[in-house]
Amino acid sequence: MKSKSALLFVLVLVGAAPSWAQGQSGWGVEQQSHRIEILGYGGYLWSGTQDVWYGNQSGEVDVKDSAIWGIEADITARPGAQVVLLYSRQDTGLEFGYGGRTYDVGDIALEHWHIGGLTGVQRGNVMPFAMVTLGGTRIVPQFAGGGDDVWKFSLLFGLGAKMYVNERVGLRVQGRLPWIILDGGGAVACGTGGCYTSFGGYGIVQIDVSGGLFVMF
Repeated sequence: MKSKSALLFVLVLVGAAPSWAQGQSGWGVEQQSHRIEILGYGGYLWSGTQDVWYGNQSGEVDVKDSAIWGIEADITARPGAQVVLLYSRQDTGLEFGYGGRTYDVGDIALEHWHIGGLTGVQRGNVMPFAMVTLGGTRIVPQFAGGGDDVWKFSLLFGLGAKMYVNERVGLRVQGRLPWIILDGGGAVACGTGGCYTSFGGYGIVQIDVSGGLFVMF
């Protein structure tokens, strides 16, 4: 999968976060009583491929690598544990490849609407964390004849670090693994009568690296 280099970067980033945080001292989440963190973030996402039928050909469909953005609310349940509500969007395109050739299918958008949890251990002003969320992914075809929107179940696993700058503002960096779970018998197909979107197979695995600013209330 073409996302191997991104995965390596994420592992290095996350592996470095705890060692960097150790020994830090000063203001941190343990010294304040905020209940909600609102995060706006942006980044880049790499996708794997999915085996499909396209017209009369069997090949692979690929969600093109592209930028992502999102909004997240982290609600403190107890020290070191938060409830996560997130929305993220990727505006990208679909490609179909077979026999060494690649064809553009059209533009598409992916939206994640998730709920889950985040937990971490405070190290001074820095908190390395792990998160898991689940929910629905809305697949929005944006090309002629692409059909209606499709909703699929999805999971997201993430690792990262928060740096608390002061009592109101913080910075965050993260690497995440979204997994869109698909039906076993569907497909993405185009024929002489036009294209339709019906995703199938075991799932689409993606990797993203992102970061942003959060404010506390």
